[in-house]
Amino acid sequence: MSLVTDLLAGVAEFFADVWLFRRQRQKRGHAERPIADDAMAVAHFDVVALLWIALVCVGLMFLLIFGFGVPVVWGVGIGVVVAAVWGYRKYAQMLRDA
Repeated sequence: MSLVTDLLAGVAEFFADVWLFRRQRQKRGHAERPIADDAMAVAHFDVVALLWIALVCVGLMFLLIFGFGVPVVWGVGIGVVVAAVWGYRKYAQMLRDA
């Protein structure tokens, strides 16, 4: 039962992301596009950009903790901050380019 619930929550979250993306584009005065194009932009961001950001930031955490001997809390904190800033910038770029 939990798998079905998680799947439905993921689908609902994706639809909410697409709706939010369309609303933000509309408020910025961009031209109307087909919903399929917006869905592909959101899917590309969710899969490619966020996966790349996560892998690089986890690598940064491991490098800081095991390579340079930074305390674990600081290493994880720096990795999370880098991921949040980078993710925000990629999302802003996606809105600007769309």
